[in-house]
Amino acid sequence: MKILRLSPAPAARGVFAVALIAAATLLAGSDRALACPDWTQNGAALGYSSDDLWTPRAHAVTAGGNYDLAGCPGIPGNGWVVSAPDFTMQFSGNSGARRALEFRVTGNCDTVLLVNDAGAGWHFSDDADGTVHPRLRLAAAPDGLYDVWVGTYGSATCAASLTIETF
Repeated sequence: MKILRLSPAPAARGVFAVALIAAATLLAGSDRALACPDWTQNGAALGYSSDDLWTPRAHAVTAGGNYDLAGCPGIPGNGWVVSAPDFTMQFSGNSGARRALEFRVTGNCDTVLLVNDAGAGWHFSDDADGTVHPRLRLAAAPDGLYDVWVGTYGSATCAASLTIETF
């Protein structure tokens, strides 16, 4: 299922889009600018309310990709991802941002996690809690679209699971 983005994008996303286009223009002729995470594409569609995520929801995914985050201007972290998000999640029902939204990954390799939040902010996690698996907890997460990339620290791919939960 494709998520249609019919409503006007938040101003922050517009500013980011201009910056992304400017960076791509400056690096014209380079595959690096074209090989970065692109939040304008859609991943597998997810839709959860804050209450839905009171119970953790897990989704299988192949972690990794052929694009190195190290070459992506303005995007944090180190690791390998695909260009389109693995998941595009519509998050709702968190009026007043009453709960923290958490993303975590487990897999059979060293995984990384990249999230573009509802306000167009980038978040990255590599190793959390003394493990090789990432975890991001976004306090007072607003309603909106969240794009999620599950990557690997090295260039190989592996089977993984993304778990999403509210606290």
